[in-house]
Amino acid sequence: MPIPTGGAWPPPHLTPAYDAYRDWDAWYAGDPDGLRAVYSGRGPRGQVLPPSQRVRSGQYAGGLLGAVSRFLWGAPPPAGQRDGRLHVPLPADLAATSANLLFSELPKITHEDKAIQERIERLEEDGLTTLLLHAAEAASALGDVYLRPVVDEDVLPGRAFFATVHADGAIPLIRWGRLVEVTFWSTLLVDGDTHVRLLEHHEVVGGAGRIVYAVYEGTSTTLGRPVPLTEHADAAHLADLVDEESAQATELDRLDVVRVPNAGPQRRWRTSGPLKYFGRSDFDGNEQFFDALDETWTDWMRDIRLARGRIIVPAYMLQSHGPGRGASFDMEQEIFTQLEMMPGQQSGPAITANQFAIRWQEHQATADAIEKVAMRHAGLSAQTLGEDGGDVAMTATEAQARERQSFTTRGNRIGTWRPAIAELIELLLAVERARFRTGPEPDRPNVEFGDSVSESPETLARTLQLLEAAQAVSVDTKVRMLHPDWDDPQVREEVERIQNAGATATEPELTLGRLAGNQPPADDGEENPEE
Repeated sequence: MPIPTGGAWPPPHLTPAYDAYRDWDAWYAGDPDGLRAVYSGRGPRGQVLPPSQRVRSGQYAGGLLGAVSRFLWGAPPPAGQRDGRLHVPLPADLAATSANLLFSELPKITHEDKAIQERIERLEEDGLTTLLLHAAEAASALGDVYLRPVVDEDVLPGRAFFATVHADGAIPLIRWGRLVEVTFWSTLLVDGDTHVRLLEHHEVVGGAGRIVYAVYEGTSTTLGRPVPLTEHADAAHLADLVDEESAQATELDRLDVVRVPNAGPQRRWRTSGPLKYFGRSDFDGNEQFFDALDETWTDWMRDIRLARGRIIVPAYMLQSHGPGRGASFDMEQEIFTQLEMMPGQQSGPAITANQFAIRWQEHQATADAIEKVAMRHAGLSAQTLGEDGGDVAMTATEAQARERQSFTTRGNRIGTWRPAIAELIELLLAVERARFRTGPEPDRPNVEFGDSVSESPETLARTLQLLEAAQAVSVDTKVRMLHPDWDDPQVREEVERIQNAGATATEPELTLGRLAGNQPPADDGEENPEE
């Protein structure tokens, strides 16, 4: 798959994916205007409708087609009233929670080579934890994320660093579940319907990796014509890096990009050749529940508005402002004078207070049920968001029992992220070695994810005390249980400290015992005469 050279954009074979990305991005961003813009242009099966068909009389009449296909956010705003629709940021919370399960703490990345280990520690200082956390959140929302090492002497001289690309900024070629080539793109300029895009195509040709750069000027739906790199400031620096084919050699024998799918298998496009290997978003299939939750909260707030206290007064209590000027009732008035009227006209109803009940229990129960379904569909437990007594103190075993589904999903995704992180670090070492001719020989490190829930110090201390009383644990094991993040040298050093401290404390006791006559005499080899 060479770099795209024109035609429709995005490429037609990826149109279903980019339509889904547009929807998921709107839910992830949580902007009501964006949700209205996305769903007001949808037909009954999700296809994009032409502008002439986006507003139909059936929508305004509450037609079944409009209600089913357009959700809450696809309906037109009520005429003559303010738009009271509310968005609950559950999609963004869900994506952030999914990422925090994996990277709230950086995995333990180690290598026996000292030079590689020092480079890994420097990566952690450069913000590797934050980068992985943000990448996992983007993968949760869109289904895939791409990571790669980058060299930019103006940003970070002398070494490479990592960069991420989200799924809606990539045109991949995936074969048998493996990334073969990929084109990353970004928009440099939007002026009316003129769109200027920068494309960078990562490929391997004849066993040599390279990146091909190109700038195109087109429209919102077409790639357009190629223009020189030097015509745009954001791409001008690339002109000094490429050859006559507008390509830059990576000096690697493989692709310099790592793709990390969020989950699988793909459900939506499982029978589509180009798309069946794409990662599955946590939002896929959850759109209807996100919309139902927004509708529940919107109705809840409408109940509150309707339940505001109001009073109803009879017409004869209104003060006339003169012919054609209407009448009003002053609620702040303290003294009312007798109104002049015909006898019997004062027998109407008195002032009536009107206030509806707020059905908050029903709305809260409905919202909680919808949240549980949405979380479960994404492979997470509702307790992971702090629902259902999530703030109550409990042991790690109890927490894992309550959040079993979340930890099962976490284990599955660790199986995807562990080799990806190891490959990514190896790629960075290879890029630095090729570019700067320095650094250690590239090799994959060992990546270990820790427990996401740890026992409290008090609980762990009681456990160690019981094991020691039962003489079922060694000093080495106790140190490792107390400090699971320590390596072997640290554990050995701590064990020696404990043993030396025990020997020092025991020596005075032995001396005092001998002075008091409590110790048996030393065996000098002679027999006891009393025996």
